[in-house]
Amino acid sequence: MKTPLAWKNLTHNRVRTAIGVAGVGFAVILIFMQMGFKGAIRKTATQIYDALEFDLMLRSPAYLHLTEPRSFPRSRIHQAASLPEVTQVRPFYLGLSEWQAPVLHGSAQAKVSDEVLQRAGQWRGIITMGTNPNDPVFVREDIRQEARKLTDSRFVIVDDKSKAEYGPTNGDRFSEADIGVKTSLGPHRVQIVGLFRLGTGMASNGACLTSPEGYVRACPWQTIDEINFGLLKLENPDAADQVKSQLQQIYGIPERPPGEDINYSAASLTNSDVEILTRDEVKAVEEYRWVVDTPLGQIFTMGVWVAMFVGVAIVYQVLSTDIANMMGEYATLKAMGYSNRYLTVVVLQQSVMLAIVGYIPSIAISRFLYWFVERESGMPMFMTPRIIVTVLLLAIAICVVSGMAALRKLYQADPADLF
Repeated sequence: MKTPLAWKNLTHNRVRTAIGVAGVGFAVILIFMQMGFKGAIRKTATQIYDALEFDLMLRSPAYLHLTEPRSFPRSRIHQAASLPEVTQVRPFYLGLSEWQAPVLHGSAQAKVSDEVLQRAGQWRGIITMGTNPNDPVFVREDIRQEARKLTDSRFVIVDDKSKAEYGPTNGDRFSEADIGVKTSLGPHRVQIVGLFRLGTGMASNGACLTSPEGYVRACPWQTIDEINFGLLKLENPDAADQVKSQLQQIYGIPERPPGEDINYSAASLTNSDVEILTRDEVKAVEEYRWVVDTPLGQIFTMGVWVAMFVGVAIVYQVLSTDIANMMGEYATLKAMGYSNRYLTVVVLQQSVMLAIVGYIPSIAISRFLYWFVERESGMPMFMTPRIIVTVLLLAIAICVVSGMAALRKLYQADPADLF
């Protein structure tokens, strides 16, 4: 039976091994968090679009991002409705308005905390969406049911993931206790009539939903005949590209050259006041903007590299010190006929074991941190199987690179040093 030399080396000096495990664990947790934040950015960038029901989207060619979508004439969706392949067209309004944290009066004021009273009356930017309450544009039935309450332009429903700064009565999150509360949205008074749960995106910490008439009350710079998005449902969703080509001919939009980079200037590709995107294109463009085109995604990518560098430095110190302290033993093995190749395998096995032992507790700690960050910040932190496998491979890579760097000390072990 072969002696598990790599494992024996790890358990020989448990203090040094514990330091190595802690170093690997620290690096792994850093990598998990950076990848979690990057994934949250990607998810947050598209979560509102993911909640909408459409196969093709019409929007302004001057579109910047979700909360600055610009607008185009409502007549364009009526043109799209003329195609037999299009079964449904719906306008969707979205922009950034101002929300005033509710000011409570009388007995209601006595029931809330001092923190809520301090926030009362303060204004915050809020994502404001407008949809027809008789035919909501959302996929999820729970949001559709709540949207049907928007029978008056003065009614709003509030995303209960909105932050405490928007003035919920419990000082934490909007709840059933806030239904019936009146406040100001833009220049007009509104009443909260319901709640929904979606998530607010990168541009604002709060969101609300109202009717199209309620939207133009909240955003008076826009008229009801200027819409931000036209959502098209097709008889055959697989024919989205063909229908898109037909609409481009109707609108006089030249087709984008195949294979062109997703980061294109839409305004330079059209002589029309509208552009057309499939669902996949909408998602790709939005993810590209937030993950690649802005510093946010690049910061977290750089964070992964920094975490790997930290892990390599720590593990290298542990392994090189271990080799230096056991130089006599390695020289003895070489005197007995063991080759450098065999000893290299031992060190690399030791490195992989160190990676796995450090990884196991780190994944549990990272899961807790994901939950905590999502709870406190509202960012959708998901530990996907892809992240789990990727981080494990990166942890092994960190330790293997460290082991390879430490091998030069091992190759210096000379049997002649024993005499």
